[in-house]
Amino acid sequence: MTVANGQFKLDGKPHTLFSGEIHYFRLPANLWKRHLRKARQAGLNTVSFYVPWMWHEPSEGRFDFEGKTHPQRNLLKFIRLAQAEGLHVSARVGPVSNAELVGEGIPGWVLKKYPQVYVQRSGVNNLPHGILLSYLNPKFQELVGKWYAKALPLIAARQIHRGGPIVLVQLCNEIGMIHWLHKTPAEMGARPRGEPTKKTIGAFFNWALSRRQYYARYFKFLADLAKRKGIAVPLSANIPQFYDYDVRGRGVFSPMTTSLFRDFSALVPGTVFGGAYQLRRVDFENFHDISITTEAVRSISLSGESGPRPPIICAELQTGILRDKPRLYPSDIELNLLTSAAHGLNGLNCYMFSSGINLPGMGCLGTYHDWQAPVGLNGEERPHLAPIRRWGAFIRKWGNRLAETEKVTDTALGFYLPYFATEYFSGDFTERLQAARNAHFFDGLARLVQLAGFNFSMPDLLKETPASLARRPSLCLFSQEWMDPATQNLLAGYVRGGGRLLIGPRLPLFDLSGKPCEILVKSLGIRVIPKQKAEKVLRGRAEFYPEFPIQTFTGKFKKLAQTQSGDACAAQGAAGKGRWVAHGFGLMHNFDYQVDMAESWLSTLGIRRQVEARPRDVHAVLRWGKNSGFLFLMNYHETQRAGTCRVKVPGADGVFEKSFKISGRSGVVFSLVINQNNKIAEVR
Repeated sequence: MTVANGQFKLDGKPHTLFSGEIHYFRLPANLWKRHLRKARQAGLNTVSFYVPWMWHEPSEGRFDFEGKTHPQRNLLKFIRLAQAEGLHVSARVGPVSNAELVGEGIPGWVLKKYPQVYVQRSGVNNLPHGILLSYLNPKFQELVGKWYAKALPLIAARQIHRGGPIVLVQLCNEIGMIHWLHKTPAEMGARPRGEPTKKTIGAFFNWALSRRQYYARYFKFLADLAKRKGIAVPLSANIPQFYDYDVRGRGVFSPMTTSLFRDFSALVPGTVFGGAYQLRRVDFENFHDISITTEAVRSISLSGESGPRPPIICAELQTGILRDKPRLYPSDIELNLLTSAAHGLNGLNCYMFSSGINLPGMGCLGTYHDWQAPVGLNGEERPHLAPIRRWGAFIRKWGNRLAETEKVTDTALGFYLPYFATEYFSGDFTERLQAARNAHFFDGLARLVQLAGFNFSMPDLLKETPASLARRPSLCLFSQEWMDPATQNLLAGYVRGGGRLLIGPRLPLFDLSGKPCEILVKSLGIRVIPKQKAEKVLRGRAEFYPEFPIQTFTGKFKKLAQTQSGDACAAQGAAGKGRWVAHGFGLMHNFDYQVDMAESWLSTLGIRRQVEARPRDVHAVLRWGKNSGFLFLMNYHETQRAGTCRVKVPGADGVFEKSFKISGRSGVVFSLVINQNNKIAEVR
């Protein structure tokens, strides 16, 4: 197995990984074969599992991978059985497993005998499942080295190029998750005193960058060990992303948590990144979380212009959930599978696929570990196994061709890290910033662009060069009143060179130290009025009340919206060869006229859809390769939707039109190809 050009290659051919999580250490050994067979019958081509350190080295220096002390420790037998069923293997070798294991899967003797390996901070609740490790602590790394020295040669000997089934190895799990949840970094470093303000955000941001480099150095340490022990298949990293609310999980933190991994590729080129898409209920209110989260993962997956470009995956796609509420239904699984694949993932791991049970002393929540999995403990099939089977059949038929395609995008959402690097900060400034980006970026600009039918990429502006940004014809940017001079210059040059920019709800007037910096607004020909207003807004004859206060501006431009007193708060203009639209109030999806507004602004900039569904609340995504691709249509509503979808791709004559009728909370996929008449046609 290799990675290149955004693809997995297996035996030199493009490959789509479709996996299921089965924990051998949570299943009686006499049930292993039954569960593996269920996976194969469901159309999975891979099985995934943790290799818990705590389970295989229960006391220091005493290892068991062959079941000598307990039959459920016979890892080697489980791998053999998986291969016998025709399944590949993704091995998640720790040292941290999480997985609701006591101590995150770190052996208890480590924490008792070597307390220096975890972070000691007053006020931190070190629950059995919430260990705060110091990843670069010399003693911790020494112990990890000994664990890898025993576990990894066994994995290496069973890699696919050596005749075994192992195609992917994950190092550690959800690095930094517990630290973020506790707002306690793995090591404090030279953290600035107090809490961020507009005048000190630069110092706090520089410290936040150092945390990202810290995690990258830890991953490189693990990767170097793995390679020395003979691991040659691709290495993966799993990112914590979704956060539980009531009946839904939300990904509002996913750009932030994903950014913790942004420097991994520079130190370990070719790393395969995977998120954890745990939405609970999937519907019209949160489907856009998948596209935003996927693009956040894609943005960190590049190793530079000359490095390998690995595929991106979902390491834990919700096919089960930890608790027994809310109930999980087949439509949740189907929509998650289809939406995740539509937005360009080339690997999906069903988490969980099989239920299990914890042996005494293993589970941090007790022995119960059903996870609402589609396959119960004794192999019983549950209703939400059906959509997994359907996707498995699709992968068997089209998986190789799907792997050769990428999501077609219409515009880009700029990601500016200083607005998101707040994982360890608190205080009024941080709370206001987080509230603004949740409302005006995640459930605002990004959702509205998606609801208007435009699919997007999400470049990291701090990694973009003038040349790379120029290759993106249009850019939509959530911005605040502060931005560093280099980024302001980058954006100014982008527009002058012909780029099209949608920016708001605050135009930048200061740098990261609070000093005046108006490089961008001056380049666009805008002067921001100092006093912000709290008035209703007029757009043509329509009036509405956005979130106050409103930023207004003057200049040579066309008004798109104005306050009651006549000041522009949304405008369009030109600078150099490019065009821009600026808005001084927050965008959020509370009413559908806000979708109309976003759609009109994008149209004003000349941004067009390559795939368009009517009605527009059917979500349409196109994955396209050289001469073929797949059209995904998803209906997140409870009621049926019927309409027409139009597709236009470069190299094909005319427009492909497809009528559809989609049942409530379901989706369909159409296989398309450019035929001998140079037109797009459907292939059945």
